[in-house]
Amino acid sequence: MESCRGYVLAGGRSRRMGEDKGRLSWHGEPLVVYQWQRLDKLLPPATVIGGEYRDLGVPSLADRYPGQGPLGAILTALAASPAALVLAVDMPLVGEATLAGLLRGTTADAVIPRPAGGRLQPLAALYRPSAQPKLAAAFARGTRRVVDALAELEIEWRELPPGEFLSMNTPAEYAEALEH
Repeated sequence: MESCRGYVLAGGRSRRMGEDKGRLSWHGEPLVVYQWQRLDKLLPPATVIGGEYRDLGVPSLADRYPGQGPLGAILTALAASPAALVLAVDMPLVGEATLAGLLRGTTADAVIPRPAGGRLQPLAALYRPSAQPKLAAAFARGTRRVVDALAELEIEWRELPPGEFLSMNTPAEYAEALEH
């Protein structure tokens, strides 16, 4: 998908973690660098949205809606490129094959993985150009949760392989992810 770019969503406050998730060590480097490298290999040039990471050498883009959650970051990505493959900084177990699979042929507004029997994971997803006006309208109405804004979209979901989903929000979840 030529007009698509990769974006690491890294603007959260990491309250439950107690420290900046993007700076957590993952395979010997900061997590935000690890996630950026994965997307940059798939869709160069990848960009980090939110957070203060320029000292780590990753291209970053200021969130147009700081403090408004990941929906604002997704809208920031869609303002910068027609289509966006987004990946939350705290989801390092989502495999590269899964990310590449999200890019395969569809006309849906979004392609979103979901674990077997679980909920859609919209922070590791592809958003096509047709998603932007629908998400923007939801945002303008006051919607801030991505899962609430999904009701506006035509979605194609893809099964997420077992073990690929763990969002690291707490030190215990970070320790669990490191064990994988």
